[in-house]
Amino acid sequence: DLIQARKGGVEWQQFGRLWQRGERRGARHVRASLGLDEARPVVLLATNVVGDSLALNRQIFTGGMAEWLGQTLRYLAGRADVQTVVRIHPGELLGAGMPSEQVVRSTLPDVPPHVVLISPESKVNTYDLIESAHLGLVYTSTAGLEMTMHGVPVITAGQTHYRGKGFTDDPDTLAWYFSILEQRLSEP
Repeated sequence: DLIQARKGGVEWQQFGRLWQRGERRGARHVRASLGLDEARPVVLLATNVVGDSLALNRQIFTGGMAEWLGQTLRYLAGRADVQTVVRIHPGELLGAGMPSEQVVRSTLPDVPPHVVLISPESKVNTYDLIESAHLGLVYTSTAGLEMTMHGVPVITAGQTHYRGKGFTDDPDTLAWYFSILEQRLSEP
């Protein structure tokens, strides 16, 4: 029931935060609206709120979520064979820490066309993005857990509560992270 409520953007019991601003419209609709083609795989990179306690002091092989985001985007910017969707956490509207979009724009002043940014105020439903994804990349976001529940392979980069449970790829070094990322991108 909780997952269904989260997907639909409705309240569930005592949980009052509604991160989804748009109703579900399906993978086909979100692909068309974002200009994503069917030929290339989609990597969904779900950010955390940079200054959120769920992301602070969770670093493993980078200095934090912002550094991981920058490193990952530099790599994916060179991979036009892959479509990257960066879903900036809707919680950034509450204003904590440096906005992820600022990290993206300072890393990639000219965002390539195969990298799509979804702003925190966007009406795009994250679960439509999950339905479209071939691979998920997260720091500590719960979206990673939800992606695995939908059969999407996930690579974690921070010390999240579901890391090391056997259903995500959990590298310990930046070299290992990029090796796993390369391996996952080479899979059909």
